[in-house]
Amino acid sequence: MRFQDEIFGSEAQKTVATRARDLWRTYKNDGRYSYNGRAVVLTECEGDDTADLLISLTQAQGATACLFLPRAQSEKMQNAIRASGLSSNLWTMCRGQKSTYDAANRILNTYSLPEDLTVECLSQDTETHFVESFASMVTDCGVLVMSGRVMRGLDIPGVTLAAIDGAGNPVASAWGYKCYHEKSGYADHAFWGGLSCRKDRRGHRIALILGAMSIVRLWDEFQVRGFCTGVAAGNTASFSVCEKLGISPSDYVGFGITDPAMFQGGSLTR
Repeated sequence: MRFQDEIFGSEAQKTVATRARDLWRTYKNDGRYSYNGRAVVLTECEGDDTADLLISLTQAQGATACLFLPRAQSEKMQNAIRASGLSSNLWTMCRGQKSTYDAANRILNTYSLPEDLTVECLSQDTETHFVESFASMVTDCGVLVMSGRVMRGLDIPGVTLAAIDGAGNPVASAWGYKCYHEKSGYADHAFWGGLSCRKDRRGHRIALILGAMSIVRLWDEFQVRGFCTGVAAGNTASFSVCEKLGISPSDYVGFGITDPAMFQGGSLTR
């Protein structure tokens, strides 16, 4: 299979992504689970067996997440996970629908990228060295990328956009993937985000514009009708971007679980 070895991040993150790629064969027919190119995760998190399922997934991969956990259940879930010896962290799940598509179009009608930048959507034709450079840039910005096959649109329907300067170097990113299980209530939603921008190019709304571009393409080309993303507490910059795009905090939290023996800092992302 082409590009199957395009796995990025720390050694622990690469291990999780590799295990998830193989583990998805076991879970792909169960509507409770989804695969996003980084890990097999639990999408529907309101059953009595949620904690047990998350513990099993973490033991199999080294990390996982519960993407739509009712906020009222978060403390109980954290206690159950910590009692098992695993680490956990929470983030707010934000969601947008038609208003997000409308907001993205308004942004694109109002702002333009700097003239020296072009935009590429990663695909099977994108050179390997560019995908590696793109992954390095995004990782340096503190964002964990997906596998190469996912970023190229091969394993999951979606888009990965790169803003490229005149020298051919990536300077910003945005993506969205229709990765929720077809049997779940989020089948027509996208896991959206991945907004990053190289430090020397910040201050020109590049990531915001790229994010708007990804939303419009997902809506028009992939019939996506909802956009979901997780934002950590205190990340005011991300909350601000989401607000501009009509993506608002929901009553759900994302719940990440890691094996501290693999992740000394207790987090899947940087």
